[in-house]
Amino acid sequence: MTNPHLAYEQIATRGGSEIHLRLGVAETEQLGEAALHLAAGLDTALRAMAELRAGAWDHTAPGPHDDGRPGVHRQRMSQTVHALARDLIPRLEAIQAATLRRWKAEGASYAEIASAMGLSNAAGAPNRATAQSRLRALEAAGPSPLERWVCGQDAHARDVCDHTSVGVIVTDDDGRYLLIERAEYPHAWALPAWHVDDHGNPGTTASEKVTEETGLTVGQLEHMTGGWRPNRCCRLVRQGRTPGHHWTVYRAIVTREPAPSADKTRVARWVTGAELQALADRTAAYARGKVTETEWAASPGLEDVWRWWLRRVGILDTADGGQMTARACS
Repeated sequence: MTNPHLAYEQIATRGGSEIHLRLGVAETEQLGEAALHLAAGLDTALRAMAELRAGAWDHTAPGPHDDGRPGVHRQRMSQTVHALARDLIPRLEAIQAATLRRWKAEGASYAEIASAMGLSNAAGAPNRATAQSRLRALEAAGPSPLERWVCGQDAHARDVCDHTSVGVIVTDDDGRYLLIERAEYPHAWALPAWHVDDHGNPGTTASEKVTEETGLTVGQLEHMTGGWRPNRCCRLVRQGRTPGHHWTVYRAIVTREPAPSADKTRVARWVTGAELQALADRTAAYARGKVTETEWAASPGLEDVWRWWLRRVGILDTADGGQMTARACS
């Protein structure tokens, strides 16, 4: 029997059980694709928890047919950490931040907030000072893009992958390549790239987004290559669709210094061909487990999908074998 006080119900089936979330019509209309996005993250979390309890991840050495690459269980761990750390957890934290912001505006005391957050002092009483410090930091920072997404205020927050990407190999007169380190996932060096979404076509997207995110004006785009790559992204993939993107890759020469968008790009820099190759080699080493997660976080290599395309057009050496790793995302 369904408990009327719960917003979910568990239904027993011959193969186990199903958990159904119950949302009203108005709630469903308000949430839209956001409900599917969060459900996908929770699905990943619950399946990982089940596999951990079953001991499925206790032995993670590469299998005899893995050629030294991470085995299937290690790939599942990588995919799970990706989904949780880069997607689900930040969105849940944004829901909490938006709720705290609204609750405080409605007159909540710091003692109430501390009690709700489990913040207590040595005597066990609600720690008002810590709650006040956290709220002040939250207010000083202002709503994040994810908070605006939570509140339905960000018209540009797209949750569903359109499976189309455009990338631009930006060079200068000295033959150097422009690399960016994104402020968002994935944590790696990459050339400028974006989803096409509703920008019209790949060429229009490339011109508009290069200017928007690097401050550079592109005159003429030279089409270099394109095709399908099975690289993941941080958006929801609809049921029945295969993760990946149809890519269009251009080349453009610019003469000015970049002025990257602070909310999209952490750092932008020019590198030589040799430096670009060294970053690609580091990615290959990371894919083979020769670079640890800690080492990668401190000094990442080149985003793997870009290693593929730059090899394809002859800019990078192909000696590393070009194995695509599940850790790549754009």
